[in-house]
Amino acid sequence: VQEKPHVPFQGVGRTLGSASGSSGAPEPRVPSSAQCSISGISSPGLSVDPSLPSTAIQLRLSDGTRMVARFNYHHTVGDVRAFLDAARPGSARSYQLQVMGFPPKLLTDSAQTIEQAGLANSVLVQKP
Repeated sequence: VQEKPHVPFQGVGRTLGSASGSSGAPEPRVPSSAQCSISGISSPGLSVDPSLPSTAIQLRLSDGTRMVARFNYHHTVGDVRAFLDAARPGSARSYQLQVMGFPPKLLTDSAQTIEQAGLANSVLVQKP
């Protein structure tokens, strides 16, 4: 069996996301409902203490909107649910929270803290 001689790459490189593409195709736009919005809403009784360790959690709601909220590590999964309920007063209360990642993990213990559940800087999905 005769092997082919090694030939180095001689093509043209392209950078993903660069505006200098020659394809002429328009760049895809993200719908405004899918863009991330930072929310300053706090649920009753929930206050973030800046002197304690805190984290930002991105919340992807079942209607497609996204919110980013700050919580202290001692806040619980129940506090996150209360935040969602206060942020969307007209929405359904029967939903599940799931941590994005592999494998996806349902948050079933409302008394578990953000630190215990490993939710620091994570993305949570609201499942109907």
